[in-house]
Amino acid sequence: MITRIFIGFLLIVSLLGLLYADEYFTGATAKWLPMQHIPAGGILFAASALIILPLLALELSRMLRAINPDAPGFVWTLCVALCAFIVGCEHLFHWVIIAWLAGNVLLLTLLPSLIAALSKKWFTALTGLGYWVLISVWIGWLPSYWIDMRSTLPAWALAWAVLTVKSGDIGAYFSGVALGKNRMAAWVSPKKSWEGLAGAIILSCVVGAGLTYALGQSLLVGVAFGALAAFIGMLGDLAESILKREALAKDSGRILPGMGGVFDVMDSLLATAPLALWLLAKSSAPVV
Repeated sequence: MITRIFIGFLLIVSLLGLLYADEYFTGATAKWLPMQHIPAGGILFAASALIILPLLALELSRMLRAINPDAPGFVWTLCVALCAFIVGCEHLFHWVIIAWLAGNVLLLTLLPSLIAALSKKWFTALTGLGYWVLISVWIGWLPSYWIDMRSTLPAWALAWAVLTVKSGDIGAYFSGVALGKNRMAAWVSPKKSWEGLAGAIILSCVVGAGLTYALGQSLLVGVAFGALAAFIGMLGDLAESILKREALAKDSGRILPGMGGVFDVMDSLLATAPLALWLLAKSSAPVV
């Protein structure tokens, strides 16, 4: 427990430092960028592309290969995820040429499936296509939503939105330990309970309401975001749990002592990214 709390504290400090840097450098001159300055979300994009996505790709490829030795390796997984991530962020940074190249590379990664289909190897073709969709959406397209939010929300609000989502994990953990008796999906994750879900929703609603109040939005929006974030975040957690169960792995990785891997920390954030953008960012004034 002490290790888990300490690592959690370090992750919070790292996130705040990253968002502070993004806020501090936003608008700074960068002649090599098409916009001639660093846009809101630029530092966050760079950190995601250089650190977070490679770690997610490494952990996901390991789990997929533990399930199926013929699953894509790390290089292919990272290539698909990174290209999908760049395409998802293109409209924010106006990287037309870079996004065009990334989009074409993304399409080229479909060639093995296309060749298999032309050879009438339907199982191989559909399996390859399934991996392509899973990787490009889960760890490529979904993370780009958080970058999109940064272009609209101030850095502190984005940090608060992340806290709202993770409050669901915190509330589920402690209420599940204290009160959990009725198991939700024991065949996937034996520790998850309906009492834990209730605790997750309550805490997320409280934190979400505080966020929308600070943004000048309706408290109803914050409560709705908190409740939906807790529920959808739990679904994201269960989806990763299914993958880990099939891979016979307790955690997605070992890089974070007491917590597991980066995927274990990001699962709820990935699942709730579209919801957060829709409810919070699209109703706020853009960041200049």
